[in-house]
Amino acid sequence: MRPARKAHLKLGRRGEDAARRLLESKGCEILARNWRIRAGELDLVARDGGAILFVEVKTRRRIGRYRPLDNLGYRQKRRNFQAAKFYWKMIGSPKLLLRFDLIEVVMTRWRLLEIRHWRDYRPPFGSGSGGGCDDEV
Repeated sequence: MRPARKAHLKLGRRGEDAARRLLESKGCEILARNWRIRAGELDLVARDGGAILFVEVKTRRRIGRYRPLDNLGYRQKRRNFQAAKFYWKMIGSPKLLLRFDLIEVVMTRWRLLEIRHWRDYRPPFGSGSGGGCDDEV
């Protein structure tokens, strides 16, 4: 594996670790991490009371003109939605609220600079960005 790719994956893992800790601090139970099928991947799946959360985590190394959210394109949103549908069916289609959240993480090589949790960002269709930013650190 090329060094740049290895560093990119390591940064992503660190961002997912930070996102997992944030969700757990809010009382969420982590059900799955990096859950993959051919249709797509779910970074984190969590349960928040009566809701199943499908969480996309976007991590960047520095703050600049672009937010981590800017790296989430339509095709990836669509793949996340397809994977979420498959996961929901796999667990028996429970009568729970389904929610798509996004967590943006900005880190340096050594520390977390910023983390934002966007609830209900409505990934695949429609206009509007969904819910607002739940919190910022």
